[in-house]
Amino acid sequence: MQIIDTLAAVGEAMSWIGLGIGIPLLVLAGMVALAEGHWERVDIAIVERDGVAIGRWFARGDFHERPLRESELTADDWHNGYVSTRNPENARVHPPMGRRLLLTLGIIFTIAGTVGFVVSFLPALV
Repeated sequence: MQIIDTLAAVGEAMSWIGLGIGIPLLVLAGMVALAEGHWERVDIAIVERDGVAIGRWFARGDFHERPLRESELTADDWHNGYVSTRNPENARVHPPMGRRLLLTLGIIFTIAGTVGFVVSFLPALV
């Protein structure tokens, strides 16, 4: 019986930690999704003008452009990019990962907490 009691204690700790971290992460991912909106894939032309790399794209019936940051620099050419549906002037060369990271971590912690919650009931079943 001591093994089952130990598993139950470990399961309870897992449930407190997993659900205590996982559920707030899922809520935060939902809040980020509401704030950011949806990102659509567009073609972005990378051109160089006066020694500065410029990204140009067409979204919502208008052309937009902005200088690229050093982390976004790629060779001059056409690339897949992502444009915010709320603000078509907000574009990224790389896909947005913050919301996906929060959602993935939230799911992992919530599943671990749920498994721990179920395991904590072992003494009641035996």
